[in-house]
Amino acid sequence: MKRIRSKSPLRLSKDAERLITMSTAATTSGSRNEDQYWQLHLETLAASLLDRGNETAIEAALDQTRQMNSPAHEILATACEAAAESCEVDAENDGQPRLAQLISIPIVAWSKYRIPAGPIDEKTIAPILAHLHGHVLSRTAELCMSRFLYSIDQLPRGFAGTRKLTKKLADAALRHELPKLEYAKLGDTAELPADVRFLLGVVLVMPGAPMFQWQELDSHLTRTDCLKRWIEQCRPSLAKLVPGCAFESGLPNAFFHNCRESDLRVRPYMLSSAVALVETALKIPPGHLSAVIAGVGETVVDEYRVSITRKGQNDVLNGMVWLLSGTEDDDAHPGPEEQIIAILREHKIADVTRIPGILPPEYCEDCGAPLFFDHDGDAVHAEMPEDSDHPATHYH
Repeated sequence: MKRIRSKSPLRLSKDAERLITMSTAATTSGSRNEDQYWQLHLETLAASLLDRGNETAIEAALDQTRQMNSPAHEILATACEAAAESCEVDAENDGQPRLAQLISIPIVAWSKYRIPAGPIDEKTIAPILAHLHGHVLSRTAELCMSRFLYSIDQLPRGFAGTRKLTKKLADAALRHELPKLEYAKLGDTAELPADVRFLLGVVLVMPGAPMFQWQELDSHLTRTDCLKRWIEQCRPSLAKLVPGCAFESGLPNAFFHNCRESDLRVRPYMLSSAVALVETALKIPPGHLSAVIAGVGETVVDEYRVSITRKGQNDVLNGMVWLLSGTEDDDAHPGPEEQIIAILREHKIADVTRIPGILPPEYCEDCGAPLFFDHDGDAVHAEMPEDSDHPATHYH
């Protein structure tokens, strides 16, 4: 999941400087003991800042290390994610601490209808909980799930929001109660032909105990075994969450890990859906469209924006944002651009314009929608003709 980064202030706070100093020192560690030392202190400081509502210091430190020291940035980002999606809680009944981990169940769905999101009743979620215990979680793990199917727009905002949700679910898990969450404040979600939905929950275990079945040394199960059993057994239950949709389910796992994995998995479906929508709405046969690919970012490419046009014309009819994860680049094989071009060719789009350089991330000042680039490199709204079978994508 792409993290929203704010601009670093001209003068870093003391907390931001401490985060940078420790993460930079961790890059020169010479032992596992030293690695663990820096990791512990980074996570402790990050957790304290999040609990105090000082996420600005974290974002400033992340921005600074991203620009100046990539290895330090990865170490710091990992520590901040850990502080947000995990915590230690004390059980009142036995006084023993528990380790709480926020997990998600990702569902990559695509449909010509609206992809559902929203509250889930007990009858629907009950078999999913049973399959989690039966095929994914360790024997000693305790679980508390939110009764809501989240879109990306409804996930907790930033590290602070994620930590707050983790602690709320952990407290409910300790009391063996349903979580008291304000679902009405989550708002609506964007209507997209391909998108990701998430179930969220917290797993509790004793420190040092396994959370997942593939961690249990006497189970002889691998992560792949658990995924296979999960898909075979739980798919009918998950299908009830997204009626009318084709979908894939990922393996239940840590929150940030699954956010990144889902970003990668949904991109091909989003691009295919963007092309199919134009062909269907305008009744254009395959092979009569062209595309524009532009790398967008500030100092490095953070995303590719793919524009769909008629062959021989410049008006952008539709567009798709291909977000990059932190480890992707075009030196990989296949790189992001190669993957995009391969999908376009599957749709018989061979006429592709590549805009050179790194373009600034342009957004509409009125509606906030991302702008896409035509064959001349101009940033414009993606807009279907008024007489198409699909409603216009903007109204100004």
